[in-house]
Amino acid sequence: MKKLGIVGGLGPASTIGYYREIVERYRKENGSDQYPEIVIDSMNMGELVGTIEREDYDRVASLLLASITNLRNAGASFAAIASNSPHIVWDMIKDRSPVPLVSIVDAACDQIVKEGCKRVLIFATKFTMKNGLYGKALTQRGLDWVLPCEEDIEILGDIIYPNLENGIVIPEDRKRMIFIAEKYIARYRADALLLGCTEIPLMIKPGDVSVPVIDTTEIHIQKICEELLLRD
Repeated sequence: MKKLGIVGGLGPASTIGYYREIVERYRKENGSDQYPEIVIDSMNMGELVGTIEREDYDRVASLLLASITNLRNAGASFAAIASNSPHIVWDMIKDRSPVPLVSIVDAACDQIVKEGCKRVLIFATKFTMKNGLYGKALTQRGLDWVLPCEEDIEILGDIIYPNLENGIVIPEDRKRMIFIAEKYIARYRADALLLGCTEIPLMIKPGDVSVPVIDTTEIHIQKICEELLLRD
C-alpha cells in the first residue's frame, strides 16, 4: 500500500474533512477492511495567507515545497494540497515537487467539462476570485465564467475568513451567501456554481441553489482516492 501526503491546515476544518472523507471513501471503493496510509503536514495558515496576500509567490512556493518535502520524508509517495488558493503557484511547484501532486483545480475543471456545464459562477476567497485562478483554467477549456461584483466579493470574503475558515457556520451568513449566488445565477444565466474554497461546502450543499454545485473539495477527494487505488 502506498502513502498519501496532505498539505493541510489551510484551514484546519477542511483538512479534517479531507482526512475523514478519504478514509471513508477509500474503504468503500476498495471493498475491504484496509485503511489508506495518510500523513499530514499542517502548515501555519496565517503565515501562508499573509504571504499569498502580499503576492510573494516565490515565498509561497518555497513554503509549499518545504511542506511537500516533509511529506516525502515521512514516506508519502504522492501528495495533495488541501486548499484552493495555494494553487496559484501550481506552475512553480509541480515540476519541482519531490513527489507527484494531485491538483484540485485540474480535477474540478475537468469534472465541469465532463458534466457539460457552459457558464460557471465562481465563489471563493477574495484572493482566489480576484487572481483568476479558476477563470484561467476554465477559459483554457473553452468555458465561460462569471464573478460577483467587487462589493459582493468583499462580502463573501468576509463570510469565509475568519469564521468559515475555522469551521464556524453562521446561519445568517449562509442565507446571505445563497442569496448572492441566486442573484448572479439569474443575472448571467449561469448553469453551475463552483465552490472554489474548501470551506464553502461547510455552508452550501447540493440542492441549496437552483443549479448544480461544483464542490471542488469533493471532486479533489474523489481524484485522490482514485490515485490511491491505482497506486495500491
